[in-house]
Amino acid sequence: MLSRISQSISVQLSSVPCAGQLSNGCSGLLQLKRHSGHSRWSKIRRSKGVSDVRKGQLFATLSKDILRAAKEGGSDVKFNLRLATAIRQAKQADMPKENIERAIKRAISKEYSNAEQLVYEGLGLHGAALIVECLTDNKNRTVHSLRSKFNHMGGSMTPVGYMFDKKGRIWFTCGSTNDSMDTMMENAIEAGAEDIADLGEGKVEIICGFSSLQAITKLLTENNKYVVELMEGMYVPNTTVALNEEQATELETAVNDMESLDDVIKVHWNMA
Repeated sequence: MLSRISQSISVQLSSVPCAGQLSNGCSGLLQLKRHSGHSRWSKIRRSKGVSDVRKGQLFATLSKDILRAAKEGGSDVKFNLRLATAIRQAKQADMPKENIERAIKRAISKEYSNAEQLVYEGLGLHGAALIVECLTDNKNRTVHSLRSKFNHMGGSMTPVGYMFDKKGRIWFTCGSTNDSMDTMMENAIEAGAEDIADLGEGKVEIICGFSSLQAITKLLTENNKYVVELMEGMYVPNTTVALNEEQATELETAVNDMESLDDVIKVHWNMA
């Protein structure tokens, strides 16, 4: 059974086009000379270590996006636009194919069948409001872990949802249509966009009502033949908190730490 699932996923992954690839190779062998007083290799190794950590964090985030998308809409990318988009993002980031397959397998596994999506709220560092999206198969474990993080920040789990509006966000390009930016924006408005932005390099951002996210994505991909690179829900703050540079850095560090929890998909905050 597992073999059949693996084969099915492999076939589906190959059908998702990759909008771009990152080069991670180099020609030739890097020759290093020994220097007295310092080690050039040591510096390269430290730099590579930081890069590996960041790549690991990115892959973890992408895996969670794939996991949630597959849990929501199933493992068939032909009928799950969010999963197709999540896989395309993972491919663009050079995420290994086995990581993608592992996330999908987990989402549809019997052991994860009782997992549920939950949203928690609270006040964090420097009075910032936080919305925490989770996907968990153990609610008690998740609540305990989050409460510990909030307490560590000197905050608490308390309602703050009224400070946010839930929206949808889409990034798309013209694909093979060669449509102009004006045409792309006109089509986005007709599809139901509330706000539009030119992100440069032929990419357009749409902000829309969350309930319209799926329908607008379908119109852009099927009717207009555009390539959707990002499709996600987001919490837009309607009340913000102003922080200085040091406070902002501290808050970002705390949010990254919270997002490192296995059950946490994404954290939204209301920093100005």
